[in-house]
Amino acid sequence: MSDLPLGRHVAYPTHYDPSVLRPIDRAPARRRLGIDTLPFFGEDVWNGYELSWLSPSGLPRVGVLTLRVPCRSAATVESKSLKLYLNSFAQTAFAGRDDVADTIAADLAGIVRCRIAAGIAASTATACTDFESFCLDDTQPCPAEPTLTATDDPGADAVHTHLFRSVCPITGQPDWGSVQIAWHGRGIERPRLLAYLLSYRNEASFHEDAVERIFVDVLEAAQATELTVHGRFLRRGGIDINPYRSTSHRPAPLIRLPRQ
Repeated sequence: MSDLPLGRHVAYPTHYDPSVLRPIDRAPARRRLGIDTLPFFGEDVWNGYELSWLSPSGLPRVGVLTLRVPCRSAATVESKSLKLYLNSFAQTAFAGRDDVADTIAADLAGIVRCRIAAGIAASTATACTDFESFCLDDTQPCPAEPTLTATDDPGADAVHTHLFRSVCPITGQPDWGSVQIAWHGRGIERPRLLAYLLSYRNEASFHEDAVERIFVDVLEAAQATELTVHGRFLRRGGIDINPYRSTSHRPAPLIRLPRQ
């Protein structure tokens, strides 16, 4: 990762420049989790709120970018390099919004080594909402070691927390977000589940890696037959990242939490 711009002073390109993009391979983090064959489907939904380009006449245009990066892709894109890349559009003319979206999709597909979807809206059309599940935030977490303890009773549960925090493994800066977990299988004691999620507060982990670790740990503890973990993180540099991992093929829901 020696050539990543994250955590370094880097000059912003003045014109469209895909050469600033950098990949981060998914394989090393998954090997540390013991993942050989993916136990989930899903995608990472990226929203870029600071995107501008020029019309053919030179008039600035703006839009909100949404990217869908499949979790099966060999790599993801490093977030600061994406910020640099998106800012490189600001002084470059394009035929229209679709031309910009097609260019971004093609450039990023080469970086993550997988076809992705890119769309640009005129504004943020998604109304703010909350997860439709039980909020753990007023639960007193178990003070003991934050291990997931399953009950003997089978069933289904859906919970979320807005207290999630991890730290960037490159810069050490905090990453704030919300996490929802829904599953069918053995029950998990909610105080211990909250304590487990809070144990990530000083964990050095990229968003995607944290969500995949939560998925693997809950899958094992609950012996889950169905499981979805949805992370929604606050934006940095005008970009938010929202990993979604599930035993279902359903695409990630396009929601927006109030803090986002």
